[in-house]
Amino acid sequence: MAKILVIDDYPPMRDILQVLLPTGGHEVTTAADGPEGLLLAGSKPFDLALIDVDLPGADGISVCKILRDSPDTRHMRVLMMTGRPGREVDARSRLAGAGAVMAKPFSGRDLLAEITRFAGTATAGHHGDEA
Repeated sequence: MAKILVIDDYPPMRDILQVLLPTGGHEVTTAADGPEGLLLAGSKPFDLALIDVDLPGADGISVCKILRDSPDTRHMRVLMMTGRPGREVDARSRLAGAGAVMAKPFSGRDLLAEITRFAGTATAGHHGDEA
């Protein structure tokens, strides 16, 4: 089980992930923007952050870089999510310290498999909804 911080400004995405991720045995905390996500990230330990690239307040790539630069959060793995996939977003995300980038929309099964690969946690019990 991973403790996952989801930072996404789109309420339906946060809602879907709050339902989907526990089916893989994960604990989920959500934030609606970059500043809120950074506050939460510093308040308790998380294993993984799922961060949308396009966020209000501070974009996801900036949030990722701040998490990487902080001694309190640098251990946290980061998986970026984007509705605008491409080489530039991928390169900027990885340069900021993200370990992976997933294009939206993605299937629930693919996300849980990526989390398992990425965070080394089990995702048994999921049946593959679209997110």
